[in-house]
Amino acid sequence: MDSPVAVARAAVPSVVFLRAEIPARHPSAAILGEERIGVGVAVGADRVLTAHYLVLGAAHVQCTGVDGRPRNVDRVTLDHETGLALLALGGPVLRPATLGQGEDSSPGRPVFILTLDASRERKGATGHISSVGPFEAFWEYMLDRAIMTTAINPGLAGAPLFDAAGRLIGVVSLGLAAVGRYSLAIPVELYRRRQQELEKGEPGGPPRAWTGIYPQGTDGSVVLSGVVPEGPADRAGLARGDLVLSVDGASVSSLAELYRAMWRRRPGETLSFRILRDGALRVVEVVAGDRNVFYR
Repeated sequence: MDSPVAVARAAVPSVVFLRAEIPARHPSAAILGEERIGVGVAVGADRVLTAHYLVLGAAHVQCTGVDGRPRNVDRVTLDHETGLALLALGGPVLRPATLGQGEDSSPGRPVFILTLDASRERKGATGHISSVGPFEAFWEYMLDRAIMTTAINPGLAGAPLFDAAGRLIGVVSLGLAAVGRYSLAIPVELYRRRQQELEKGEPGGPPRAWTGIYPQGTDGSVVLSGVVPEGPADRAGLARGDLVLSVDGASVSSLAELYRAMWRRRPGETLSFRILRDGALRVVEVVAGDRNVFYR
């Protein structure tokens, strides 16, 4: 491992291995699989933070510390908006990581990833923060501030991102080597803001409208690459290949514009999608769903 040895050694006890089992009937199983392995980081003696898709829909989660001792996972709280999950544990206590602050995540600062691979061997990599800014993804997900780094994750997702002082500043969610940014981390400050709700087993913030679309933004337009089976958009008749022109009368030419227009609504409210399909203009009314309920 090429990260500073002393800092990495101090951070190692906070890293845990996760294995989740998901029922075949769960809506996420078809895309993400029925078995998922990843990594989490202790943010308390009996609390672990990880990427939410690793444990989405899990009927059982196995958590093992670097000491090889298993811990019971008593509760999983998902936060779809941030992309984080908080696990409440039973069993031997963990040594929590020291949480960083937002100002610890400025561009140019050195960082290191500490993770495990599928065989639970420790892996690490160093790099720098290349940028901190907006990030939009195709599953109705957007962050105002995501951490982009030059460090390539050498192991499993959900890994902690530390600064040079060993402070936890993010949770590695995605590898972005294809677009030259290498790794994306969700800032730990988002966990800090929602910690009280997550500790109660509740997702933070008011519920947003969710439609179950997979939009792709290219060249100033937004096209649907698919829809979630049995989701609100699927039931309303939106389909792969639809070009989205506007939502509730607001023109959209990017994922950010699309999501901002959609998130003005709440679950149960109707969104009006103006689309182009097969050369014909159409209006499709979609009754927004609640992602927390759909993926429960």
